[in-house]
Amino acid sequence: MHTNSSSSPLQNPPNLIGNMQSSETPTNPLKRNFQTMINNPQQSTQYDLDVFKVAMGQNTIAHIDTGGGMIAVMIIKEFAKEQLSQKKLIIFLAPTRKLVEQQCNVVRENTDLRVDFYHGSKVSTVDDGKKVDDWDAPVWEHETDKNDIMVMTPTILLNALRNGFIKFEMICLLIIDECHHASGNHPYASIMKEFYLKSVNKPKVFGMTAFLVNKKGTSSPGNCEARITMLENILDSRVYTIQNRTDLQDVTPTASANKSLKITEKSPSSADVTPTASANKSLKITEKSPSGADVTPTASANESLKISEKSPSGADVTPTVSGNKSLKVTKESPSGAGTTKRKELHGTMPIRAVSGTWGDNHDDGVDFYAYGISFVCSVKDVKYSSFVLLLESKLDDDVANLEMRLYLVSKFVNCKVSSCAKLHLDARQVANGKCFQELFFNGIYAKFFPETDPKLWTPSYMYLLLPLESLDPFEINWKMIDSCVSAIEFVKKSSVSSAEKQNVDSIMTYSENTSMIHFANKCVHKDDITNMVVFAIHTGKLYSVIDILQDQTACSPFDGDIKKYLSFEDYFKKKYKIDLVYPEQNMLLLKQSHRAHNLLVDFNGEGILHGKKIKAESCKVNTDRQRYNARLPPELLVTIDARLDVVKSLYLLPSLMHRLEALMLASQLREEITGHMTNIHVSSSLILEAITTLRCNESFSMERLELLGDSVLKYTVSCDLYLRYPNKHEGQLSSARSSQVSNSALYNLGIVCRLQNYIRDVAFDPTRWTAPGQLPSRPCACDHGVETIEVPIDTKYHTEDPKILTGKCCDMGHRWLGSKTVSDCVEALVGAYFVDGGLTGALHCMKWLGISCELDSSRVDEAIKIASLHVYTPKLDVLQGLESKLGYEFVVKGLLLEAITHATDQNPDQRVGYCYQRLEFLGDSVLDLLITWYLFNKHKDIDPGELTDLRSASVNNENFAYAAVRRNLHGYLQCRSVTLQTQISDYVKFVATSSTDTNSLQTNKSPKALGDLVESIAGAVLLDTKLNLDEVWRIFELLLTPIVTPEKLELPPLRELIEYCDSKGYFIKDKCRRLGDGVTAELSLQLEDDLLIAEATSPTRKVARGQAALKLLSQLEKKGILRKNQGEDNRDGEIGNKDVKKSDTSRSNTSIADSKMEEESNSETEIPVIKSINKNKGGPRSTLFELCRKMQWTMPTFTHSEEKSRTLIEIGEGVDKRTAFNKFESEISLNIPNYGIIKLMGEPRADKKSSCDSAALLMLYQLQRQRMLKIG
Repeated sequence: MHTNSSSSPLQNPPNLIGNMQSSETPTNPLKRNFQTMINNPQQSTQYDLDVFKVAMGQNTIAHIDTGGGMIAVMIIKEFAKEQLSQKKLIIFLAPTRKLVEQQCNVVRENTDLRVDFYHGSKVSTVDDGKKVDDWDAPVWEHETDKNDIMVMTPTILLNALRNGFIKFEMICLLIIDECHHASGNHPYASIMKEFYLKSVNKPKVFGMTAFLVNKKGTSSPGNCEARITMLENILDSRVYTIQNRTDLQDVTPTASANKSLKITEKSPSSADVTPTASANKSLKITEKSPSGADVTPTASANESLKISEKSPSGADVTPTVSGNKSLKVTKESPSGAGTTKRKELHGTMPIRAVSGTWGDNHDDGVDFYAYGISFVCSVKDVKYSSFVLLLESKLDDDVANLEMRLYLVSKFVNCKVSSCAKLHLDARQVANGKCFQELFFNGIYAKFFPETDPKLWTPSYMYLLLPLESLDPFEINWKMIDSCVSAIEFVKKSSVSSAEKQNVDSIMTYSENTSMIHFANKCVHKDDITNMVVFAIHTGKLYSVIDILQDQTACSPFDGDIKKYLSFEDYFKKKYKIDLVYPEQNMLLLKQSHRAHNLLVDFNGEGILHGKKIKAESCKVNTDRQRYNARLPPELLVTIDARLDVVKSLYLLPSLMHRLEALMLASQLREEITGHMTNIHVSSSLILEAITTLRCNESFSMERLELLGDSVLKYTVSCDLYLRYPNKHEGQLSSARSSQVSNSALYNLGIVCRLQNYIRDVAFDPTRWTAPGQLPSRPCACDHGVETIEVPIDTKYHTEDPKILTGKCCDMGHRWLGSKTVSDCVEALVGAYFVDGGLTGALHCMKWLGISCELDSSRVDEAIKIASLHVYTPKLDVLQGLESKLGYEFVVKGLLLEAITHATDQNPDQRVGYCYQRLEFLGDSVLDLLITWYLFNKHKDIDPGELTDLRSASVNNENFAYAAVRRNLHGYLQCRSVTLQTQISDYVKFVATSSTDTNSLQTNKSPKALGDLVESIAGAVLLDTKLNLDEVWRIFELLLTPIVTPEKLELPPLRELIEYCDSKGYFIKDKCRRLGDGVTAELSLQLEDDLLIAEATSPTRKVARGQAALKLLSQLEKKGILRKNQGEDNRDGEIGNKDVKKSDTSRSNTSIADSKMEEESNSETEIPVIKSINKNKGGPRSTLFELCRKMQWTMPTFTHSEEKSRTLIEIGEGVDKRTAFNKFESEISLNIPNYGIIKLMGEPRADKKSSCDSAALLMLYQLQRQRMLKIG
């Protein structure tokens, strides 16, 4: 918990700034007050402690004002305990001589370590008083041997490293004061680039600064963010900013100059909420309880059994586990954290690997890491040029060596990314490479302007994509790049693309040869122009030449708006103010550049989309789409010496780079979690899967890993609690587990780790993708009121508005994200680390998240020791018989005895004092994990929803109870309850006499004790084998066989009925009412020509509805409408329109789930009334769908027709009048029971959904005329 500033024991010295000043030079008040640290060596602020904890775990940049040097002392002391005994050095760097001496004094005063300082005036005591610049190896060896800590200027260290006097491997901790200087050629940056990045055993890095940004002219948030990202990249560290400024204000002076990155939000009461900085890494959420008091309910693993606390008003407050993370949690908003209803505004994490520092200054050239990109098409005759990606950062091997497939309309392309040698480009080559990138990416996807905006090349997004002449041997196509540079220079000189268009006659060489084509920059023989790449000087677009139009010149009549333009010559003169020199010259037929497409999803064959298999016939692409070509006079075109295969490759690069950048992001997150650990390696592709939601429309998503991670979390937390608290009963343990693994708790942990910024939650939109130097083709300005890339954690950025769409990013990278998505991602990450890193990897990931679970062997031994004290001799025969059935002999018989002892088996004379409940708690989690892991590996080709259904069908009390009876384990249960024994006997008879029909078992409740028995035995085996999961599964795989398969999966009756009705557009009415001690459920289903009703009574509402649903399913089967196990085709049956189907599904599910236990008052014969119709987009359809749900009419179906035109079409009338090149009309069909089918044709609209709205609106008016509906 954070310490309040008012309670801080530190007091601000009255003359603090005066004490820091010398008589010669006034001191900046933002410099640290070292005297204060000396005067108060034992006192640390809460912020010191927070930063200390973070810095011990990862490389950290501390953004501090004054007095922050105590943190460095704390870190030095901690490292001295472990590292200095291994002859390691601590290096403390400061940029000036004065700071070096001050820091040395601070360390000397506050530690017992050997410390000395080194700057330009330092002289040797062993070599005739030589200054430090003249020292040789023996002098440096003497200095390193006699000291534990060396405080020096960075220039001294850099020279010593370059000369080999100090080996970088000798350093265990590198502290950098005023680290904001680390940029360009500063010694700080040189040390990191030349030695840190190349070292194998890297030291811990801790940077301190009062200025996160040290550049003039970086006042804009975007520039600040870029500079901060660059600083993090250079120092391989993460920024940690001050959260509680008042904590420091008690001991330090303040200065107004240090407010540039501070953002303070005000609550309605004007109280300060959380001050955040643009690179804020630590989060704090503070809200008020109903009494108005701050509520800070945190709990670590050691406090996990403290289920409720009292606020000042006496109200119970449920704590949320935050582990070791610094998170202050508060009372939830109406829809709490981790819920599906709540949406939150979050930022996106900058990708460090694509950042670069070479944009502003590359006079000496730039060293790049080169990654070759090659393409091989499935059609042999189609060729694509290879490219090279040039980055300043080195990629991880599993990112740098990538193979993937891109899907085009009638073919696919195999792409391969491979790491090549390091490459040096001189200044001219860098500049020319940028010119190529600007011309081609803008010329194809946007518009090229000769004067490029420098803002298009930002440090946070800086790389080159250049064409290759050949990949092996590696050779960049400089000839083509130089041709692009020449074309740009020509356009600049001609000034044709400027605001004042001029005649191009003065810059062209005239030729009377009719076989020559006059282009803007040269003449080309007509036989050499096919497939030539050209650039239009008036549009800024790239084209490829198809042919010469023999029957058309610029003098030909204009075939567009003939009222405004008489000829093409007239068109160019009036619209572009260009006087053509050769109007009689034949025009050229050109292939236009087109927008990029998402090539990551295979829409032609079978694939996976939204977690479901896609069949080819359900997603056919129109391959006969009409292509429009351009016709232009040659004199408006600049020729470029480029091959057509280069242009074709550019259409593949957006999709490829999107995937590659996503892998870079995943690799970056992996580095955050794993650090420099070498014994755990999780592939970047698996991390990518864990941060990708279904909405991304990829062939993978987090769903499967989320399911696995949920089981891993449940198991590890259960083991930790069981072993940590041997005296707590099952109820207490379950409550503690719930508090740790709830969606709300996981959400809070994910927010602290900034996981929300890594999540990918929207499908790839190629029109929003840009390369460095490229203008955005579809900009999306930020209107969220946030000026930083990272969004502060504040309730004002929370909403439940259903109109807010999740996923789509603005140009600042802000997007709305479902709150539950964060907790789902936490589970998926744990699952990913379990898949590749086993239980060790999962525990490491959990520790990073803030969940500390210790599966200590000593605690296991202690639990076994306690169980070994149970007296089992009187029941030895029983135990041996059970062991025979299990196929396992217990080392500690007391564990098995405890596992079969029911709570009622308590002899008053010989009180047992134990029962199976604690082992049941443990066994429940281990069986959940083992079965989920088995299904996860066994069925890799099924969608996540089906995998969830398989687990639900396998891991439940009914299934375990059935297994207990089938394997004759029920007879070993030790209990003294006559009622329970009677229930068990009745259930055994039911199992013996019933068929193997799963539905009949699901609708008949088994005694819970039977399922508990299986779980408790599993817990006993787990402990007896000392947490050997493989051995537990060996025993229980046989016990639980047969485990359900997708082919034999039977859903619960109500679920199966709902899914069938969803697929057909039917609605179900659900009525439940009390009847004596039971509940009667009535379900009614309206078909096209029949009304089906089923009723059932049971002690519980759930069972009653299940039995009624089973009867309805039987009626459907008898009518031949529903076939048993009809499979995916019927479940996914088409109902006319995807949008309709989606709305139908959500509404019918809600109708069933939200039904109340009361009679409906409305008579079914009443005419429904609609107050008004929302005529905005989607409104008429929603109104009609809701009417159908209420009346139990089958969902309407839509059929569409489309008309395309090369000229604009006028659509609609009055205020709805629009012009477009496409026109859609939709016919709607509605089947009303006992009436018939109504069909109507909607009015023409410019898009398909609007045409559906038009048809739905006309249908509503038609129903009103037929007196089936009242409007208003």
